[in-house]
Amino acid sequence: MRVLHIHQRASYFGGVEQILHDTAEGLSSKGWPQALLYLDSGADPDFLSPFTDSDKSDSIIGRFRPDVALVHKTEDLMQIAALAGSLPTVRMVHDHDLVCLRRHKYFPLSGRICEHAAGPACYQNLCCVQRSPSPAGFPIVLRSLRSQRKTMAANRGMRRFIVGSRWMRAQLQKNDFPGDSIDVIHPVPRDLNSVRRLPFQAAPEILFVGQVIRGKGVDLLLRALARVRHPWHATIVGVGSHLDYCRKLADELGLAERVRFAGWVAHRELEAYYAHARFTVVPSRWPEPFGMVGLEAMSRGRPVVGFAAGGIPDWLTDGVAGLLVPAGDVEGFARAMDRLLADHELAYNLGRGAASLAAEKFSHDGYLLELMRSLESAT
Repeated sequence: MRVLHIHQRASYFGGVEQILHDTAEGLSSKGWPQALLYLDSGADPDFLSPFTDSDKSDSIIGRFRPDVALVHKTEDLMQIAALAGSLPTVRMVHDHDLVCLRRHKYFPLSGRICEHAAGPACYQNLCCVQRSPSPAGFPIVLRSLRSQRKTMAANRGMRRFIVGSRWMRAQLQKNDFPGDSIDVIHPVPRDLNSVRRLPFQAAPEILFVGQVIRGKGVDLLLRALARVRHPWHATIVGVGSHLDYCRKLADELGLAERVRFAGWVAHRELEAYYAHARFTVVPSRWPEPFGMVGLEAMSRGRPVVGFAAGGIPDWLTDGVAGLLVPAGDVEGFARAMDRLLADHELAYNLGRGAASLAAEKFSHDGYLLELMRSLESAT
């Protein structure tokens, strides 16, 4: 089957681009030719390596003759509507942009996860008020519900939708996307195939890996750490717009000597950080569409303490691979960390359970096979 991917970028930027590249490379290895239609200027030759053809022009459709189009992220609604009317089209929904006016799926003031369909709640909770993308001029802009509904209407013409978790499927259904057209397929990265379980670490080291932005909840982690009774040290790996705030918060909470902000770390160098950690944490404030970083920790035999936010419960089985805490419950998060710090046997057993669960239920090849079945069913 010939697959035409459609995405805004043709270069590495974040997790979406890594999954797109891994997917194209994997499907190509199965004998399915891959092509890429992108919109932004500039293309990374390494990123384009799995594709037999790539172009910014729609002329690629006539040249490549795809059997199915797989849409990732694009802002060109007219292109989406035209594609859906001309060839079998599937949308891979990587995040909340399709159904959320604010794109984060949690309320800006309270921080609570939004369970509503796009509608009056977007205005009642001020999700329509957003930072201006331009540094000059007025600092905020207003987004209309009309534009969000127009985006959803343009996408409803697609034959199938692929999401990373049950929570994501529920959000599409709330916004009138038919449930029988939505496939839950966990986006397992290719690198997970080569990960091996690490020896148990007795030192009370806690590890966070990810972007340091408000949605990832590093501030919630710090407030929970301030309540932990047993000895600990924490390392925060990552950079982002919330980093300065979190550094100051750590000082205010009296944690500066026990929290190391390691900054950006190359992916190949993360192994050493996982090796020194007893467990990892995923304190996300936003409902994760899936949460691949937790799966990477589990594959290495590291239990995870995480909030039950979005897709996290799809991979973090409480009492098997780690400890699951109700979303936003800082006190509960502190108690869960205390348990793993106090009980070596529990941490060891959960680490073994995490590695076993990851190996049994989450593989890149399994992801590819499910994806292939979904794409075939759309043609």
